[in-house]
Amino acid sequence: MPFTLARLSFLTALFFVFLPSGKAQAPLPQEAAATIPMEQEHHHQLVFANSYVKAFYVEIPAHDATLYHRHDLPYVSLPPPLANAPAVPAGTPQEPRVSYNPGGFSHAVTNSGDVALRNVAIELLHPQGSVRNRCQEVVRGQPLNSCDKPTSPDPSVPYHYTLFETDEIVVEYFALPPHSTFTSSPNRDMLAGALSGVNTNAPTGPRANGPFFEPRSGLAWLPTGSTVLFEAVPDAVGHFITIKFKDAKPVP
Repeated sequence: MPFTLARLSFLTALFFVFLPSGKAQAPLPQEAAATIPMEQEHHHQLVFANSYVKAFYVEIPAHDATLYHRHDLPYVSLPPPLANAPAVPAGTPQEPRVSYNPGGFSHAVTNSGDVALRNVAIELLHPQGSVRNRCQEVVRGQPLNSCDKPTSPDPSVPYHYTLFETDEIVVEYFALPPHSTFTSSPNRDMLAGALSGVNTNAPTGPRANGPFFEPRSGLAWLPTGSTVLFEAVPDAVGHFITIKFKDAKPVP
């Protein structure tokens, strides 16, 4: 049974305001004493884990706050799907809201608004080495390098481009026009996320082997050699990103 992921909300994007992108300040002594690992902070719910990542669905209710917690490892932040939201109309530009943080800091997040803040944090377990902007500035002040974004993409056919990469991962953005499909058969292990206006035929999981889809976080795991079909919903543009792991064993 295919699953439809609805459009991302502007309120989801507000969560990224609270995510540090530079070097974090040292906590106060009382904060340091109370700091807990991210996975012990009760607003961070582990939804998927393997040898590459730990993925957390984060939800902070209105007028609530997280405990002071540590981000020890680098991570990628993505928006989750939003239930019952209208799909993005065809032709509507929608840049992906994806961020990268090298980790090594502690913080607490306060939601002073009237709507819950939601986010997906993908903790990267392997050393990432250097980080390079491709078509998106995830490293402030660093120029874009080898951007492969089409200058005038054809809105009637699917297209994709590279957002950024590290020594360990490549992060790409995909756009699918209404009714179009994209079949992914990755030659390396891959995680798809931030799906919006897209159906996928991956079964719900997690499973020991093979692809699967985790609907609340909007994450789909595509192991090397698997095949998953992504299909845009009618009368809307579908969007998603993929994270490919460079040190995964490629298909011969």
